Amino acid sequence: MKRALSMLAAALLGVSVLATPAQAAPAARPAQVTQSAPTAQAAPTGCVTWIEWVHQGSSHYYGRGNVQCDTGRYKVKIQCRNMQTGVGYVVYGSLAVNAPSTATTTCYSGNVAEAVFAVQDPPATGVTGCAPWIEWVHQGSSHYYGRGRVQCDTGSYKVKIQCRNLQTGVGYIVTGTQVVTAPNVATTTCYSGNVAETVFAVPQ
Repeated sequence: MKRALSMLAAALLGVSVLATPAQAAPAARPAQVTQSAPTAQAAPTGCVTWIEWVHQGSSHYYGRGNVQCDTGRYKVKIQCRNMQTGVGYVVYGSLAVNAPSTATTTCYSGNVAEAVFAVQDPPATGVTGCAPWIEWVHQGSSHYYGRGRVQCDTGSYKVKIQCRNLQTGVGYIVTGTQVVTAPNVATTTCYSGNVAETVFAVPQ
């Protein structure tokens, strides 16, 4: 009898063990991966530009460009012109500054600054920061203000100019055939004797 009771108790204990749901092992905590997302540099905002005189010995020329912005990191770029030849060009400042510091650069000696731009640092993507200007064309005895040029900070582009025949008053568009990559200058010309009025960069 004692033996039968012992066997019954053991059987009941075994059933209770089998009936108890197994405890699941605690789920492993997923490893946390720290990934530094690339920081997109915001474009400078609230920028003010101005031009100053440069005094170098006996040479005095209106050729220093300055830019100061409220936010961002930037360089300065100035569009200059040689007044003897009428040819324009762009000069970038070599130093990037953080707002609200002033970035400065200067045209080649004796040349005049015509426009000043803030240049985002590091550069943005796409076609950005385009500086347009117009130059005289000298063809034999014909001289006309008909060459359009554009220079951008980033991207690939052509130049497009809006021209006008001053005799007829008719306007038209000429698009350059050459694609250039920043910071190269894209150039095209109105029909002979006609005047360029507006210059654009055409992204490619």
